[in-house]
Amino acid sequence: MIEREEMQEIVKGFRDPKMLIIGSHSALDAWGGARNYGFKSIIYTTKERAIIYLQNAIAGEPDEFIEDLPCIVKRDVYVVNDLKDLKTREWCHAVLILNRYDEILKYTDDLIDLEAIQIPNRAFTVYVGGDDYCSKIENDFKVPIFGSRRLLKIENRGIERDYYWYLEKAGIPYPKPIEFKVTKNGISFSEFIDKPLILKTHHPERSFERAFIFAADSQDLERKVENAIERGELTLDCLKNARVEELILGPHANFNFFFSPINELKSWGSVEEFYMKLYNLSLEKARICLANEFLSIDERRETILDGLKRLPVDVQMKLLKKILPSFEVTLHAIVSIRESLLKDVLRCANRLILTLREYEPPGLIGAWCLQTLITWGKPSDYGLPADLTSKTLVSGVGFGIYDSGKEEAPMHIPVTQDLALRHGGGTNVHIGIGGQYGNVRYARRLSLGDRIALELKRATKNNMLHLLVT
Repeated sequence: MIEREEMQEIVKGFRDPKMLIIGSHSALDAWGGARNYGFKSIIYTTKERAIIYLQNAIAGEPDEFIEDLPCIVKRDVYVVNDLKDLKTREWCHAVLILNRYDEILKYTDDLIDLEAIQIPNRAFTVYVGGDDYCSKIENDFKVPIFGSRRLLKIENRGIERDYYWYLEKAGIPYPKPIEFKVTKNGISFSEFIDKPLILKTHHPERSFERAFIFAADSQDLERKVENAIERGELTLDCLKNARVEELILGPHANFNFFFSPINELKSWGSVEEFYMKLYNLSLEKARICLANEFLSIDERRETILDGLKRLPVDVQMKLLKKILPSFEVTLHAIVSIRESLLKDVLRCANRLILTLREYEPPGLIGAWCLQTLITWGKPSDYGLPADLTSKTLVSGVGFGIYDSGKEEAPMHIPVTQDLALRHGGGTNVHIGIGGQYGNVRYARRLSLGDRIALELKRATKNNMLHLLVT
């Protein structure tokens, strides 16, 4: 295991740090942030995906008015097949084209010489990680990471401490699993379950993608799984590592946060004083919560589900007898949330931040995303106290319900279905326009890529880079 202290010592010698970005997922957002805040950057990608970064090359100085784009790109962007070529000339933004993403592992010494800091995203964990435990990242990738090296793996369901484990420890509502058995024809349940269910498993042909089956009840799910196997859309091997859980009904939203280790050390004046009093927190915990900045929200558009939903119901019903809908994330859209519900999302975010710090110090650093469904129901159905008007929930913000005198009135409840403890994939939707909540706080256009670069800029200026890396 690469220890944090080793990476901290390395960055203490950095004078001109470069943002190292894997060319996939949210790279354009991160690259834009690097340009906007005056950082040199290295994008490493493959031949198959190079077109994205060659045809959308980002160049220019911060606030520079760009009129002649080819001239600016020629001046600032340098494309190479070997990282060693960057040592022979001046450059601002480099595109390194590899055969495979994990070839970056052979350049770790060169990356240290270039003062590179990896900006993690999901593509980094999947293509460079090596396995479900991200072993290559934890043991072999001896380059400082802006974020939490040891927490990257918890997105992979089925390991000893995946994100469900941390959600349980934090007391955050999440879809509860349902036990089942794999049979020769599909799956079976020991008893009838009369509520909506979802089966989640790996895609039989593309291991990096997931397959989902929705059902009205357990019998419906058994039938649909059997039909999917008959059509070749699922295999019995897929089912061995599948998860069945209750289906939570409600809109999906990705809440994009940024935890600032620098802001955690700052005084927030009367804001922190009242925060401590209102929520019965120590000064340390109050500053941790305040340093967890809420920046933006996006939602997913999925193939082929989104197209299916746009059809008349009678056509949908006929098609569902022939196909298994796929749910590959294809597009993202900007959304906002009813303002009063922010207290509930922030409560979940705070509890998670404090729990991760307790069980896996230093906890979260930098960009992360709470992927949540907002449903409607009784608090006790989701493991929450019935009287939410008077009870404060574990080191966080209590609920406030003003229009009901009942002890357990139904309410909106955020149910977390996934976590992304790195740069989220939906933030490209905020490129150029920023995330609405971050914009208003910083009085400028601020995407998540911008916020990453801003933190690096502050840390470099104040000799605090060691606070940001693991």
